[in-house]
Amino acid sequence: MAEQLRFYICDDEPIYANVLKDRISNYMQTKFNDSKSYSISVFDNGDCLLKEFDRQFADVVLLDIDIPKMNGFEIASLLQKRKEDILIMFVTNHEDRVYQSYEYHPFWFIRKSHLSDLELILPKLMRKIEVEKEKKKLTYNLETENRTVELNINTLIYIESYKNDIIIKDKIADDVQVRCKISSAEKQLYPFNIIRVQNGILVNCRFISKITSREVVLTTGSAFGLSRSRIKIVKEEYQNYVRSKLI
Repeated sequence: MAEQLRFYICDDEPIYANVLKDRISNYMQTKFNDSKSYSISVFDNGDCLLKEFDRQFADVVLLDIDIPKMNGFEIASLLQKRKEDILIMFVTNHEDRVYQSYEYHPFWFIRKSHLSDLELILPKLMRKIEVEKEKKKLTYNLETENRTVELNINTLIYIESYKNDIIIKDKIADDVQVRCKISSAEKQLYPFNIIRVQNGILVNCRFISKITSREVVLTTGSAFGLSRSRIKIVKEEYQNYVRSKLI
C-alpha cells in the first residue's frame, strides 16, 4: 500500500479552514488523481491537533497564527519538538507576523486574503516533500572486504581504484580507503547513478559538469579521461540520469 501523505489544518475560523481543505484536495485530485494517497484533517484548536499528532504524525501542518489559548507559533514549537522535519505553513490575516514566523523555519507564509496563492505553493511543497524523501533514501552501506562503509550518495563525488583498494572521495567528508574491488563497488552503486568512466574510476552523475569526446569534467574541477569504448555508454547513462530529474 502506498504511503499516505497527511495534511493537518488548524484554524478556529471554519470558513478559512474549509477553503484550505478544498484547495488542497482539488490540487491533489487534479495533479495526482488516485495515484497518491492523502488525507486532510481539520482542527479548531492546538490541543486537539497535538493530541492527534501524537497518535499519527502529519507531513504538513497549516497553522493559523491567531488562535486563542495556544497560538500558531506555540503550536509550531511543540510540533517541531515531536518531529524535527515537519513542514509548517503559517496562515494569517496579519502580514506583520511574517518576520516573527522565521524563528520556526516555516515552509511558507500564507495571507488569508490570498489563499489562491496555494495554487503556486502546493507544487513547490510537493517537490520539497519528494526531495526530502529522496535524501532519506540516498544513504547506502557499501560492503567491502574488511568493513561496511556508510556512503552519502548526495555528497559522494567519485571512487578511484588504488592497487587492491578503492579511495572514496566525498564533498564534505574525509577520504576513505578500504579494501574492495572497484567492480564490486560499481555493481553495488549502479542503481544510484554512480557510473564507470574508465577502468579505475566511478563517478557520481550528480557532480558531472560536462562530457566531451575525451573527458568527463566534474563540478568540483576534477576531470577524467574517457576512452572511446566508454563515450557512448557514459553519455547515455548521464542522459538517463538527467531525464530522471525532470520527471
